[in-house]
Amino acid sequence: MVLYYFLAFAAATAIAIQAPINSRLGQALMGQPLLAALISFSVGTIALFILCLFRADFNNLGSTLLQQPLWKLTGGLLGAFMVFCSAFLPLKIGLGNFLFMVVVSQIIIALIIDHFGLIGMPNKPIDIWRLLGALVMMGGLFIFFFGGKLAKTLLS
Repeated sequence: MVLYYFLAFAAATAIAIQAPINSRLGQALMGQPLLAALISFSVGTIALFILCLFRADFNNLGSTLLQQPLWKLTGGLLGAFMVFCSAFLPLKIGLGNFLFMVVVSQIIIALIIDHFGLIGMPNKPIDIWRLLGALVMMGGLFIFFFGGKLAKTLLS
């Protein structure tokens, strides 16, 4: 079980590092974050393909894939959108602001998905502690974005 939490931590770390790398690649490509996202996604696709050569079972892949509802194939579109945003937004709003919005948004959406058991996830109703935690994070978001301005206003 500890391994799974370590992997989650590593994945979150990868997102934090991926965003500035993609932003810098977009800058190096004459300010083209869309092209940077395509290159980043392509490199990731090649890496996954190589891993699949050693670990995946391709038997009946075609027929099984064709039986899936289209919504199950949208993960790639959502991933491409995220990679594009990670190449574009950190240079516009700052890396800390971008990643903070990502984390808070993920927690809010995860609470909703868990509460209603959406997308086939196990139902885990929102209790007072989970709600309180989300509210604390939203308060943190407010302080993160406006704390400096608020402090200057209050102290002047």
